[in-house]
Amino acid sequence: MDVGFEMHVFCHNETTLGEITTTLVRAGSCLLCILRHLGVRSPHFYCRPWKDIEAYVLSLLPSTVKEKESTESNTHPFAIVNKPCTLCLGILQEHSTKEFFEKIKEQGDKEDFQYSSFIASLTVPVCAILRQHSMLLFLKDTHKSVYEDKEDTDIPSIKDVWKWRNGPVLGQVLGASFDQKSQFDILLNFLYPESDRECGFLLDLKPDIFKKRKISKKSKKFGWETFTRANVNKVLTTIPDNVFRSKFQCPPPVPAKLCSCNISICHDALYVAGRYNKYSRLLSQTPWVIDGGRKGETSVEELICTPIDQLFKPDEHRFSSSGREDVDVRMLGSGRPFVVELINPHKVKFSQQDLTNLQRKINESTEDIKVRDLQIVSKEDTLVLKEGETEKIKSYLAVCWTEDPVPDEKLEQLSQIQDLKIQQNTPIRVLHRRPLATRERVIHTMSATRIDDQHFKLHLSTQAGTYIKEFVHGDFGRTVPNMTTLLDMDCDILELDVESVELDWPKKLEEGEETTALSEKRV
Repeated sequence: MDVGFEMHVFCHNETTLGEITTTLVRAGSCLLCILRHLGVRSPHFYCRPWKDIEAYVLSLLPSTVKEKESTESNTHPFAIVNKPCTLCLGILQEHSTKEFFEKIKEQGDKEDFQYSSFIASLTVPVCAILRQHSMLLFLKDTHKSVYEDKEDTDIPSIKDVWKWRNGPVLGQVLGASFDQKSQFDILLNFLYPESDRECGFLLDLKPDIFKKRKISKKSKKFGWETFTRANVNKVLTTIPDNVFRSKFQCPPPVPAKLCSCNISICHDALYVAGRYNKYSRLLSQTPWVIDGGRKGETSVEELICTPIDQLFKPDEHRFSSSGREDVDVRMLGSGRPFVVELINPHKVKFSQQDLTNLQRKINESTEDIKVRDLQIVSKEDTLVLKEGETEKIKSYLAVCWTEDPVPDEKLEQLSQIQDLKIQQNTPIRVLHRRPLATRERVIHTMSATRIDDQHFKLHLSTQAGTYIKEFVHGDFGRTVPNMTTLLDMDCDILELDVESVELDWPKKLEEGEETTALSEKRV
């Protein structure tokens, strides 16, 4: 058969190629696994109509074999390979049909996902590694001249062939393009109940290598697994061929049943960033729960994230910010940078104008907070929040009280202090959630403005991570020096405002500015 281009296969001798094809047919290989083990690596060929692939493989068989197989089966030379394939366990058979693709579409529609491109991630039973190795050893025995120097990695993988053949067709069913950089992932977890049993002999041969491993949440499975692709491949490189042949049938046996498949769908996390102001002295940054009891009706996180969740419909969210303020501290100025990680969002197609409208909705819902510069950022962009956490500069305004009237000259002397290094033990008030440690921090500048004899406003510019309240009252000597020691009289703090967080992030948006809100590509 003329395939229209030069086919890359392990062997170009027609007689030998026919003999190898015959071996693979009689060993129970499906059509696509026959091509894999012949060395066909052209994605375009795997995409051809099924009848063309069948005709090509049929053209390779010697006429005597065609006649014999047709006579024995009374139907067709490939009747034998309509059974579950000994190599792919049916993954390239029953799970490469339009009916299967319709099931995938139904799952996406059921979960109400929004997407215009997709990628497929396959998890293949681990025993498929052993079955392929078994077939390769069998081919080395029967066709040594062709397969003597071949390794398992020379055979195109089940995953790759599935994607080559089915990616475009699945895309037609979904009405979306198959894109390796898509953020919308179709997870196909193929299950074969006999997989662990077939791998069992490896545990007897190499017990130290096979230690139970907890299954990741991303795999959509739960529990523990003994055999993984990594440890099985590792063991195969150490087992002599004769030992493997004595433990595992070569060629591999016909499976009793096809694989089943669990279909799950997810979208990569999206990140919504902005800056917030907090004007209330009764509002915590995150939900405040003590001994199982809720303190406060709401929080900054909830006021921001509830409308975001309603728009993007994620499974969950994670709120992060550049530092945090206490319940009784206001966040003024240009606000505090924050980011909301949206886990598995179901709705993702939004313009910057949609986000501007969302920002307006948040701001109109409360007088306690305001947000600005709301936008979608990449995962890499969010690293800015963590980078240089202690190098950022923050400005504060504190209203302070002194036990005795404070002389003007003492207040004036404060402005002469530059880059004051202080030592802060973990404050008593946060010891329940922070480890005990001594941290050096820097007060870059300070100045004071008198209110009356015993009250003044203290303006501070400090290194991020400085505990301002403790710097004022000393925390029973746990922060030194402090305002009590600098003024030589007891000092306490009555009110505190954060005036600025000097982090130029995220990008400042002018009113009405349009930016690209979302790319469905992995960055």
